[in-house]
This record gives sequence, structure tokens and C-alpha cells, in this order.
Amino acid sequence: MRAKLLIRKSSVTAYIQLDTGKCKACWKCLKGCKNKVIGKVAILWHKHVRIVKPEACNGCFNCVNTCQYDAYTISDGSK
Repeated sequence: MRAKLLIRKSSVTAYIQLDTGKCKACWKCLKGCKNKVIGKVAILWHKHVRIVKPEACNGCFNCVNTCQYDAYTISDGSK
């Protein structure tokens, strides 16, 4: 389990937490995010999603429900 100090701002909002290590770069969560909270890191061998606009997240949990690799979890609200 990661210590909260190691969680980067690019992987958490008030509602969700992203484990980029579990992301398989299928990009399905990007399509489900209506507020464009999620963005891509797509360098040859380094591909995953990241949180680009955490303040725009409204807690719809489309990303959590869409991700078949369990890269997203519901946050406890404390950043």
C-alpha cells in the first residue's frame, strides 16, 4: 500500500485515486470522462492515463466503472 505522501497530484482528485501502474493504456476511461479530467501519457514504452484537471472531477465514477484493470479507486476525500 502506498503512503499518502507518495501519491502524486496527477493521480488523485477529491473523488477518485488512480494507480498508473495498473493502467494498460486502453483509453476507455478517457471516453467516459465528460469533464476531461483524464489525459494521456503516450510515450513509446511509457503509456498510461493521468489526472490533468482534478478540480473538474464531479465524482460521476465513470472511470471507476469503465476500467477493467482496477486502476481507479474511490478516494476517501483526503488528499
